[in-house]
Amino acid sequence: MVLAKLPGWVSSEEESVRADVERYVGMPPDALWREVEDCARDAMWAVRASAFPERVLAYEDPVPESTARALARLRASRT
Repeated sequence: MVLAKLPGWVSSEEESVRADVERYVGMPPDALWREVEDCARDAMWAVRASAFPERVLAYEDPVPESTARALARLRASRT
């Protein structure tokens, strides 16, 4: 079933993002840095609590082919 009109409680993506980041707007850099540290601390807790922390920490995202091509062009332009 497709609704002709969304319910009133549904917000746009822009409104949703703005609501998510509202508390950070205007926050001084030192307070933002504490938020980053808290986030990193939580992530490391989750890694250590996992069944395979070494595997998680060793993982590296593969470089996208488009990035590899761009790096090759950059390297070629420097010679």
